[in-house]
Amino acid sequence: MRRRASTLLGSLVAVAVLVAAGAPAPRWEADPGRGTEVFEGIETKPGNVEVIADPKGQHGDVYRLDTSGEPEGSERVRVETRGHLTPDGRPLRFTEGGTYYVGWRSMWGPLPTAEGEWVALWQLKDYGSGAATPPLSIRARGDQLDLEYADPGMKTTRLWQADLPLEQWNSFVVGIGVSSDPARGWVRFWVNGEEQELGGRPGQYPAATLRADFVTDKWGVYRSDGITGPATAYLADARVGTSYEDVAP
Repeated sequence: MRRRASTLLGSLVAVAVLVAAGAPAPRWEADPGRGTEVFEGIETKPGNVEVIADPKGQHGDVYRLDTSGEPEGSERVRVETRGHLTPDGRPLRFTEGGTYYVGWRSMWGPLPTAEGEWVALWQLKDYGSGAATPPLSIRARGDQLDLEYADPGMKTTRLWQADLPLEQWNSFVVGIGVSSDPARGWVRFWVNGEEQELGGRPGQYPAATLRADFVTDKWGVYRSDGITGPATAYLADARVGTSYEDVAP
């Protein structure tokens, strides 16, 4: 209990120093020193989430999410974090009218994929009444990585696509204007510090990013039934803020 209290105090002091210095202060960050307590939940079906030293030696301690790939009963294979807990233990949830930026570094491998199948590596997931297909998700399909949008009618659109990078760190930032109204909601997306065109247009892409009571996001591996084998996702420098500068890795 004493160790947990000192970790909490250290996190609060660090935030206070950043604010006093005029530096960007994220609303939430995945501090490996707090282990999995930074997340609202962990979903391992089956799998394991732990803090280890970066196998590439680039980013200190990082999170490793791995699964054997053997399904438990009829459920799809999943090893994911869910949501965010602030240092005071409160969940940070994205609600109507809010603006949030989520930034992080990911590395994947091994990561079995297959043509015609998908592996969700990041999801903006809605919860409560009306929850359904995630409004936004980053998925691997074959040798490609894409950002997918699902509108309120469940029609999906691939907003962005690139070659799937394995065994190397890459940084991502997703900007989200949270709204059930596609005229008010929007998405922006950066990869390795460069903003990407979404759906063939620069800047904000109009999108209904909320269909239920709130949305939050998930990192890890969640895949369709046609893919088997062990998979590992690494996560570093994950943050949530209200501007790009708050969270850019």
